[in-house]
Amino acid sequence: MILDALTLAPGAELEADLCIVGGGAAGLSLASALEGCGLSVLVLEAGGRKFDPKQQDGLNGEVAEGSVHSPPHMYRRRVLGGATSIWGGRCVPFDPIDLEKRDWVPHSGWPINWDTLSAYYPKAHDFFEAGAYAYTVGEAFGPGAPQTIDGFADPDVDATRIERFSRPTDFGKFHHDRLAASSNVKLVLNAHAVHLAAESGPVERLEAASAPGRGFTVRARRYVLAAGGFDVTRLLMASDASRRGGLGNEGGALGRYYMCHAENTLGRLRLTPGDRPLALDFEMTPDGAYVRRKMALTGTAQRRERLLNTIFRFHYPLIADPAHGSGVLSAMYLVKDAILPEYRRKLATIEIANRGKMKRDAGFWARHMANVVLDSPGVLMFGQKWLRKRTFSSRKLPFVVVRSRDGSYPLDINAEQVPNPDSRLTLSDQRDAYGLPRLKVDWRLHPVDVDSLVRTMRVARDAFARSGTARLDFDDSTIEAEVRASTPVGGHHIGTARMSETPRDGVVDANCAVYGVPNLFVASAAVFPTCSHANPTLTIVALALRLADHLKSEAARDAAPVQNVAELAR
Repeated sequence: MILDALTLAPGAELEADLCIVGGGAAGLSLASALEGCGLSVLVLEAGGRKFDPKQQDGLNGEVAEGSVHSPPHMYRRRVLGGATSIWGGRCVPFDPIDLEKRDWVPHSGWPINWDTLSAYYPKAHDFFEAGAYAYTVGEAFGPGAPQTIDGFADPDVDATRIERFSRPTDFGKFHHDRLAASSNVKLVLNAHAVHLAAESGPVERLEAASAPGRGFTVRARRYVLAAGGFDVTRLLMASDASRRGGLGNEGGALGRYYMCHAENTLGRLRLTPGDRPLALDFEMTPDGAYVRRKMALTGTAQRRERLLNTIFRFHYPLIADPAHGSGVLSAMYLVKDAILPEYRRKLATIEIANRGKMKRDAGFWARHMANVVLDSPGVLMFGQKWLRKRTFSSRKLPFVVVRSRDGSYPLDINAEQVPNPDSRLTLSDQRDAYGLPRLKVDWRLHPVDVDSLVRTMRVARDAFARSGTARLDFDDSTIEAEVRASTPVGGHHIGTARMSETPRDGVVDANCAVYGVPNLFVASAAVFPTCSHANPTLTIVALALRLADHLKSEAARDAAPVQNVAELAR
């Protein structure tokens, strides 16, 4: 059933066994897993079925001075489906090492093990329309598939990995019909969660509003915060009456340990010879999903060198520099302002980092135009391909891949960060229309992040040199400065309500229950103790499905008859 909160009378009171705050990937997957289970479930989504700019004001906030984080509203949406209404669809599971306690990674170690998490990945994968749960070349294409780099093999770099792409699936559309027909799940649109009333112990009620001044109340036996990492943290902080800094902030971890992944384009990998076969383009699996190759440091290399988890992808040349000679890249640069701001920002960040190397005069623009004209057949062919495989296709080609003319490619890097308590979210002095304090984001690189990525580049350079298939070039005298210029992957909001074994070290326990608030749970990347190199959405859904099983077990325990003393004595 779907209900619009704007139709509720002011002061209305809703009741349910479970209230889920957030109608994005986590909340809708959790609700879908609970459909038909016998529990009455309310899902509160602050947006409507369609994107409405007027509903987005609460996402605004500020960025701390000196932080290069994107504005807090970017990469987020208040609409049914949340950020999956604009995401790129990349699906990547974590690696076993990511959950381990690593003595070289401060604050690492999950209170659940790899087998516990990985058991939920295949079921989660079904929600993504990304084909089979298969993340190596051999699993996806069989033993006869060509190598990523022909002839490459080295014990330190795994070149058999792939990342899969969803359609990209908008979870609001994917789950809508099923939840609309559900007998036990009620989806409430335009429902802004404002305050969790938990004076001492369990949440007693949730105060919400359909519009400023139009409040209503939800009373439930249990509550799940399934909004993004920012909204979860903000509501926990804003709902605390004890002045301890937020619900679950027993040990001071709430809002801290903020991770996004460090992103950069570093070095240049030169194939030897330059025409060596390379699996560069997107490939379609037999089950109809787009995948792309990537390379990663092996767990053995990470342990030996005491490094963070990092992956490499083949990238195109600096798009702003017309010296690349590509009509497609020049056309992209000339129309970049038409790209979604979330994705335009990455191009702008790379451009700013290289601004001193290019003079933007009339000749600069003329060279871009010349690339387009001289390569007009290629531009037209690409345009047709883009219309056919992206604009008018339900399964969309994820993005542009351009083959190098000389067999050399910059490396697109996604690197794990250490959980850093000084990288954090706080509440600002500003408030939104509903009275909630706005967020202030202070994302930081840690010296361990920088050191690990510099040394990772050197380990990779040695591996390619040993293989004889490629040469990784970068300047040892400048690589540290280049790494320090890394930017956060803006849509990955991780770690600010971390999972831990004790209240001293985190905000939620191994079942994602908030410490000190026994009927409150979190389903969000905010609970990840470490961030891996991987995009978080697949793991968010896997943990949401695990939480669904836990909530079913708790409900069954609640419903079980209480045995009397005489029965127990038999």
